[in-house]
Amino acid sequence: MGNIIKTGLILATITLVLGFLLGLVYMVVKEPIENAELNAKLKAIKVVLSSPGKEELIIDSDELPKNLKDLEDRIWKSDEDGILFESSKYKAKVLSPAYKFTGKNGEDIYILTGSAIGYGGSVITMASFIKKDGEFYENAIEVLDYSQETPGLGARIAEKEIKKRFFGISSNAFNASDGLKVNKDAGVLPKSNEKEIEELKKSGVVQTSDVMTGATITPRAVVNTLNAMFEFLTQEVK
Repeated sequence: MGNIIKTGLILATITLVLGFLLGLVYMVVKEPIENAELNAKLKAIKVVLSSPGKEELIIDSDELPKNLKDLEDRIWKSDEDGILFESSKYKAKVLSPAYKFTGKNGEDIYILTGSAIGYGGSVITMASFIKKDGEFYENAIEVLDYSQETPGLGARIAEKEIKKRFFGISSNAFNASDGLKVNKDAGVLPKSNEKEIEELKKSGVVQTSDVMTGATITPRAVVNTLNAMFEFLTQEVK
């Protein structure tokens, strides 16, 4: 009996010490991790608030958030559960919070973050939307998390030239095709020049098969996330 008690006390002591050490490590790394996440978000926001191809801000530079307080001041909608909207049709989510800015010409600009399932797990995308003449124009995207996608295939979604394929899509295109699709899912053969690729966007088709050969699931996740975002905006903004 004495040995059992002794062993129990030793195990309890080890557990307490390990718990203390883990708590100490958490306290040490918590702030750097939070700062890194904040800086990554601020960087992504700057990307999606820039004019595609020109890298010029579409808002006044002094309106760009530089710290946590600036960012919190721009919150448009939030939910303590972390999800603002879930699309059953596209199997994608719009995550909390969403932000709102004012463009240089006075237009409303919304920044949403969303997720959908890719090849290996969730692909998280941030996008900006400009409301103009009663229509939403998706300005640009930034892929925030694609860590579980296949290197050399789906993981290429974060490459600059590939992300540009998702820039500049309107809600008219979303409505015209009953939701955006990558060209392989739409049964459309890849076009050969930029003008034709841009024309496809107007019909709700994003061409990716020529630049992401063999990878359809990851770009589909981004497209479905954008679909959920358009769906959310059309319901929430009148």
